[in-house]
Amino acid sequence: MTWSFLHPASHAVLGIAVLVFVATVAIVVPTLVAMRRGTSTDAVAWADLLRRDDGSVWTTDRVLRSVEASCRAAGVVFPGFVRASVGPTVRLDLAAPTVAPPVPWTATVDGRSWSAPMPALQALGLVGTATDRFATAVGLGSDTDGTVVVDLAAIGGAVALGGDRAARLAVAHRIADQVRTAPWSTGTTVLTVGIGDGELGPARSVSVHEAVATVAADATPGLLVVRSLPGGTDGRELARLLERPAGRWAVVALQPGALARWTLTCRRDGVLTSPELGTVRWVDVALSTPASTPIDTVAEPAA
Repeated sequence: MTWSFLHPASHAVLGIAVLVFVATVAIVVPTLVAMRRGTSTDAVAWADLLRRDDGSVWTTDRVLRSVEASCRAAGVVFPGFVRASVGPTVRLDLAAPTVAPPVPWTATVDGRSWSAPMPALQALGLVGTATDRFATAVGLGSDTDGTVVVDLAAIGGAVALGGDRAARLAVAHRIADQVRTAPWSTGTTVLTVGIGDGELGPARSVSVHEAVATVAADATPGLLVVRSLPGGTDGRELARLLERPAGRWAVVALQPGALARWTLTCRRDGVLTSPELGTVRWVDVALSTPASTPIDTVAEPAA
């Protein structure tokens, strides 16, 4: 039948087509939204209920100690790393270029990265006890190459967390938990400013002025977690202190800020993104002690 405005049957066909289209949209769109929301919510809801795998912690600890051991044996001054990928091949993105790495490491032409196969690092003999060289190194998640580890103090500035609030808290909780419990950072001081009790586990709350003074003293390595980066004189002084090459303090802010060196966008589906890291699955990092209360139910205190 040829469709025509003058033919009654044509109007019936058009009406049926419109109804089918409307019904399809009414079913498909809410379903897609519900699926997206369900996936996002699930990552935050169950992630904190999983216990950290001791094997993954041992592997990272072994890699960090191997870096020190190989440099010590060869008389090489290790420049530190900003980002590491721990997988079948270990890759270190260095804080400063170094083109003559010790065995079994090889360097890129520009000396900005070292890499070594994991079996070669496992074969190294480790002597002595671990130092506090990597006291602010934390795993932020995983990508296709393995576990992504970042030395927060080596970044030379604050790391800000953006995106979904519950996901930001989950990522910050993992950072603070690792600094307190990982074998390469045990004993590292954790201070907070403007963070509610229990949000990030045990930590000492201080004022902004106390925090800046502690970072300035740099007596021990430490992690400072703030609700938001301070402005004015305190903020500028904190940014200056974090730029010191030998500084041992790291700062993480739960909100984006103009003074942040990196900004990680945290999502409820279990990933975070940034220009420096690309896409990383934060949900792959479990807590040393599972949370008794899902993070999504924790009320945010007044600023």
